[in-house]
Amino acid sequence: MTRPLRYSIMILTSLTILACGPCLGISNAADPLTQANIYLYPKPYKVSDLVLRTPTGQTVSLNDYRGKVVLLHFWSITCPACKMEEPLLENLKKTYGGSGLEILGVNLVDSPSAVQKYAVTARYPFSILYDGGRGFSLKVVEMAGKRTSFVINSKHEAILEVPGFPTTYIVDCRGSAVGYSVGPARWDDSSAQSMLQKLMADGRTCVSQKRSEVDSGRYSMR
Repeated sequence: MTRPLRYSIMILTSLTILACGPCLGISNAADPLTQANIYLYPKPYKVSDLVLRTPTGQTVSLNDYRGKVVLLHFWSITCPACKMEEPLLENLKKTYGGSGLEILGVNLVDSPSAVQKYAVTARYPFSILYDGGRGFSLKVVEMAGKRTSFVINSKHEAILEVPGFPTTYIVDCRGSAVGYSVGPARWDDSSAQSMLQKLMADGRTCVSQKRSEVDSGRYSMR
Protein backbone atom coordinates (compact mmCIF):
# COMPACT_ATOMS: atom_id res chain seq x y z
CA MET A 1 0.00 0.00 0.00
CA THR A 2 1.20 3.49 -0.73
CA ARG A 3 1.11 6.69 1.27
CA PRO A 4 0.19 10.17 0.01
CA LEU A 5 2.90 12.80 0.57
CA ARG A 6 2.72 16.55 0.05
CA TYR A 7 4.40 18.02 -3.04
CA SER A 8 3.82 20.46 -5.96
CA ILE A 9 3.43 19.53 -9.61
CA MET A 10 2.68 21.24 -12.90
CA ILE A 11 0.48 19.28 -15.26
CA LEU A 12 1.37 19.58 -18.95
CA THR A 13 -2.21 20.11 -20.10
CA SER A 14 -4.55 23.08 -20.20
CA LEU A 15 -4.61 22.83 -16.40
CA THR A 16 -1.78 24.11 -14.22
CA ILE A 17 -1.88 22.88 -10.64
CA LEU A 18 -0.17 25.36 -8.34
CA ALA A 19 -0.49 23.83 -4.91
CA CYS A 20 -0.69 20.09 -4.58
CA GLY A 21 -2.09 17.63 -2.09
CA PRO A 22 -0.65 14.22 -1.26
CA CYS A 23 0.94 11.72 -3.61
CA LEU A 24 1.75 8.09 -2.92
CA GLY A 25 4.69 6.36 -1.17
CA ILE A 26 5.39 3.21 0.90
CA SER A 27 3.84 2.65 4.35
CA ASN A 28 4.93 0.62 7.36
CA ALA A 29 3.22 -2.77 7.07
CA ALA A 30 3.99 -3.52 10.73
CA ASP A 31 1.61 -0.78 11.92
CA PRO A 32 -1.63 -2.41 13.23
CA LEU A 33 -3.67 0.24 11.42
CA THR A 34 -2.43 -0.99 8.05
CA GLN A 35 -4.36 -4.20 8.65
CA ALA A 36 -7.46 -1.99 8.61
CA ASN A 37 -6.23 -0.25 5.42
CA ILE A 38 -5.60 3.00 7.31
CA TYR A 39 -2.29 4.86 7.15
CA LEU A 40 -1.04 7.72 9.28
CA TYR A 41 1.31 10.48 8.14
CA PRO A 42 4.63 11.02 9.94
CA LYS A 43 3.49 14.62 10.41
CA PRO A 44 0.03 16.22 9.99
CA TYR A 45 -0.42 18.81 7.24
CA LYS A 46 -2.99 21.56 6.85
CA VAL A 47 -5.82 20.84 4.40
CA SER A 48 -7.06 23.68 2.21
CA ASP A 49 -10.68 24.65 2.67
CA LEU A 50 -13.44 22.99 0.66
CA VAL A 51 -16.72 24.84 0.14
CA LEU A 52 -19.44 22.49 -1.07
CA ARG A 53 -23.21 22.10 -1.05
CA THR A 54 -25.64 19.64 0.50
CA PRO A 55 -28.57 18.14 -1.47
CA THR A 56 -30.87 20.55 0.42
CA GLY A 57 -28.89 23.56 -0.84
CA GLN A 58 -26.92 24.36 2.30
CA THR A 59 -23.37 25.63 1.79
CA VAL A 60 -20.80 23.78 3.87
CA SER A 61 -17.16 24.70 4.49
CA LEU A 62 -14.55 22.27 5.79
CA ASN A 63 -13.39 25.07 8.08
CA ASP A 64 -16.80 24.96 9.77
CA TYR A 65 -15.75 21.71 11.42
CA ARG A 66 -12.68 22.96 13.25
CA GLY A 67 -12.69 21.44 16.72
CA LYS A 68 -14.08 18.14 15.39
CA VAL A 69 -12.53 15.07 13.82
CA VAL A 70 -13.60 14.76 10.17
CA LEU A 71 -13.53 11.80 7.82
CA LEU A 72 -13.38 13.46 4.40
CA HIS A 73 -14.74 10.63 2.29
CA PHE A 74 -14.57 10.79 -1.53
CA TRP A 75 -16.97 8.43 -3.30
CA SER A 76 -19.10 7.89 -6.40
CA ILE A 77 -22.55 6.42 -6.90
CA THR A 78 -21.37 3.51 -9.06
CA CYS A 79 -18.43 2.54 -6.82
CA PRO A 80 -18.87 -1.06 -5.48
CA ALA A 81 -16.14 -0.63 -2.84
CA CYS A 82 -17.90 2.51 -1.57
CA LYS A 83 -21.07 0.49 -0.97
CA MET A 84 -19.02 -2.05 1.01
CA GLU A 85 -17.71 0.71 3.27
CA GLU A 86 -21.01 2.57 3.75
CA PRO A 87 -22.35 0.43 6.66
CA LEU A 88 -19.11 0.91 8.58
CA LEU A 89 -19.25 4.68 8.10
CA GLU A 90 -22.89 4.71 9.18
CA ASN A 91 -21.99 2.84 12.36
CA LEU A 92 -19.14 5.27 13.06
CA LYS A 93 -21.47 8.24 12.76
CA LYS A 94 -24.09 6.64 14.99
CA THR A 95 -21.48 5.66 17.59
CA TYR A 96 -19.26 8.75 17.65
CA GLY A 97 -21.37 11.50 16.08
CA GLY A 98 -22.14 12.87 19.52
CA SER A 99 -18.49 12.70 20.60
CA GLY A 100 -16.98 15.00 17.99
CA LEU A 101 -16.79 12.91 14.80
CA GLU A 102 -18.12 14.21 11.47
CA ILE A 103 -18.24 12.31 8.19
CA LEU A 104 -18.43 14.30 4.96
CA GLY A 105 -19.21 12.21 1.89
CA VAL A 106 -17.88 14.24 -1.06
CA ASN A 107 -18.99 13.38 -4.60
CA LEU A 108 -17.30 15.40 -7.37
CA VAL A 109 -17.93 13.02 -10.29
CA ASP A 110 -21.68 12.48 -10.48
CA SER A 111 -24.09 15.24 -11.47
CA PRO A 112 -25.67 17.33 -8.69
CA SER A 113 -29.12 16.01 -9.65
CA ALA A 114 -27.89 12.41 -9.44
CA VAL A 115 -26.31 13.06 -6.03
CA GLN A 116 -29.49 14.74 -4.79
CA LYS A 117 -31.62 11.80 -5.91
CA TYR A 118 -29.20 9.26 -4.43
CA ALA A 119 -29.06 11.08 -1.10
CA VAL A 120 -32.86 10.93 -0.80
CA THR A 121 -32.95 7.17 -1.37
CA ALA A 122 -29.82 6.30 0.64
CA ARG A 123 -30.66 8.42 3.72
CA TYR A 124 -27.16 8.39 5.17
CA PRO A 125 -26.69 9.58 8.77
CA PHE A 126 -23.75 11.69 7.57
CA SER A 127 -23.48 14.65 5.19
CA ILE A 128 -23.44 14.15 1.41
CA LEU A 129 -21.74 17.01 -0.46
CA TYR A 130 -21.04 18.09 -4.03
CA ASP A 131 -19.74 21.22 -5.74
CA GLY A 132 -22.38 23.90 -5.69
CA GLY A 133 -20.82 26.28 -8.19
CA ARG A 134 -17.67 27.19 -6.24
CA GLY A 135 -15.41 25.57 -8.84
CA PHE A 136 -14.32 22.42 -7.01
CA SER A 137 -13.86 19.40 -9.26
CA LEU A 138 -11.85 16.24 -9.79
CA LYS A 139 -9.09 16.33 -12.42
CA VAL A 140 -7.61 13.10 -13.80
CA VAL A 141 -3.89 13.30 -14.65
CA GLU A 142 -1.00 11.07 -15.68
CA MET A 143 2.00 11.14 -13.36
CA ALA A 144 5.11 9.01 -13.83
CA GLY A 145 3.15 6.69 -16.11
CA LYS A 146 0.35 6.23 -13.57
CA ARG A 147 -3.16 7.63 -13.59
CA THR A 148 -4.49 9.48 -10.59
CA SER A 149 -6.76 12.43 -9.85
CA PHE A 150 -6.74 15.58 -7.75
CA VAL A 151 -9.40 17.73 -6.15
CA ILE A 152 -8.88 21.20 -7.60
CA ASN A 153 -10.40 24.58 -6.76
CA SER A 154 -11.50 27.45 -9.00
CA LYS A 155 -7.88 28.63 -9.28
CA HIS A 156 -6.81 25.21 -10.61
CA GLU A 157 -4.89 24.55 -7.40
CA ALA A 158 -4.69 20.93 -6.31
CA ILE A 159 -5.94 20.34 -2.78
CA LEU A 160 -5.95 16.57 -2.28
CA GLU A 161 -5.11 13.50 -4.29
CA VAL A 162 -7.91 11.01 -4.91
CA PRO A 163 -6.29 8.01 -6.61
CA GLY A 164 -9.50 5.97 -6.52
CA PHE A 165 -12.85 5.47 -4.82
CA PRO A 166 -13.31 5.39 -1.96
CA THR A 167 -10.53 7.64 -0.67
CA THR A 168 -10.87 8.96 2.87
CA TYR A 169 -8.76 11.57 4.67
CA ILE A 170 -8.70 11.73 8.45
CA VAL A 171 -8.69 15.41 9.48
CA ASP A 172 -7.99 16.38 13.08
CA CYS A 173 -9.59 19.13 15.17
CA ARG A 174 -7.05 21.67 13.87
CA GLY A 175 -7.95 21.07 10.22
CA SER A 176 -4.86 18.98 9.45
CA ALA A 177 -4.82 15.62 7.69
CA VAL A 178 -3.29 12.98 9.96
CA GLY A 179 -3.96 9.91 7.83
CA TYR A 180 -5.86 8.40 4.92
CA SER A 181 -7.32 5.28 3.36
CA VAL A 182 -7.56 4.34 -0.31
CA GLY A 183 -10.15 1.64 -0.81
CA PRO A 184 -12.59 0.48 1.87
CA ALA A 185 -11.19 0.77 5.39
CA ARG A 186 -12.07 -1.51 8.30
CA TRP A 187 -13.43 1.21 10.55
CA ASP A 188 -14.75 -1.44 12.93
CA ASP A 189 -11.21 -2.67 13.66
CA SER A 190 -10.06 -2.05 17.25
CA SER A 191 -6.95 -0.14 16.09
CA ALA A 192 -9.10 2.17 13.93
CA GLN A 193 -11.54 2.76 16.78
CA SER A 194 -8.71 3.51 19.20
CA MET A 195 -7.12 5.99 16.78
CA LEU A 196 -10.39 7.86 16.29
CA GLN A 197 -11.11 7.93 20.02
CA LYS A 198 -7.70 9.50 20.69
CA LEU A 199 -8.33 12.14 18.01
CA MET A 200 -11.75 12.94 19.45
CA ALA A 201 -10.25 13.30 22.93
CA ASP A 202 -7.74 15.74 21.45
CA GLY A 203 -10.66 17.51 19.77
CA ARG A 204 -12.13 18.36 23.16
CA THR A 205 -8.82 20.03 24.00
CA CYS A 206 -9.07 22.03 20.76
CA VAL A 207 -12.52 23.29 21.71
CA SER A 208 -11.31 24.28 25.19
CA GLN A 209 -8.36 26.18 23.72
CA LYS A 210 -10.61 28.00 21.25
CA ARG A 211 -12.99 29.08 23.99
CA SER A 212 -10.07 30.28 26.09
CA GLU A 213 -8.78 32.35 23.16
CA VAL A 214 -12.22 33.89 22.61
CA ASP A 215 -12.53 34.78 26.28
CA SER A 216 -9.10 36.42 26.26
CA GLY A 217 -9.83 38.40 23.08
CA ARG A 218 -7.03 36.72 21.12
CA TYR A 219 -9.31 34.83 18.77
CA SER A 220 -11.92 36.18 16.40
CA MET A 221 -14.51 34.17 14.48
CA ARG A 222 -14.97 34.97 10.82
